Amino acid sequence: SLTQTQRIRFDRSGTTSANDEMHLSGAILPVSPAIAVISIAWVNKGAFKAQSWKATTLARMVGWKVIGSAVHSPAAENIVYEHLGKNQFSATGSGEIQYITPGTIDIFANAWHRGCLIAPVTPS
Repeated sequence: SLTQTQRIRFDRSGTTSANDEMHLSGAILPVSPAIAVISIAWVNKGAFKAQSWKATTLARMVGWKVIGSAVHSPAAENIVYEHLGKNQFSATGSGEIQYITPGTIDIFANAWHRGCLIAPVTPS
């Protein structure tokens, strides 16, 4: 069983954001259930259109999955003002870290997105 805090490894291969600048760090806290605490700082290189409620997968936690339904957290961003405060980072049951917008919006190149996620997890 988990007795000490351990770092989370992330896999970004095969994601549309694999070539973007991204700083992901996270730790598993050894409580019951175990808790993942994840920090996200992402800069998208190219402009893109985020489709309403269609997730952009940023990475996968290696060896961990989220217990229960997805956990969402607001993203702090330098995007068009009317879209601020609506977009979210999400951790899925399978351990994917995603970016989700509730509307279809254009994200300009080199926009930054920052946030954190806290989710109950179990080894996958």
